[in-house]
Amino acid sequence: MPYLITGHDTAGALTLRRESPAAAIKKADELLGEGVTDIAIVDPEGQSYSLDEFAARHAPAGV
Repeated sequence: MPYLITGHDTAGALTLRRESPAAAIKKADELLGEGVTDIAIVDPEGQSYSLDEFAARHAPAGV
């Protein structure tokens, strides 16, 4: 089940693929630190979330 991470950098639009929610959150956070803007994560059903929304929905239980 792929998760797509989308955003924009100085070269234009980018889309990356990760196989788990945790990997998608990690990569999106790395991109944010590199200055990428407009970051969104698209789940396998096609629903798009901001990084914060997606992280909140996929936080480990008890956190």
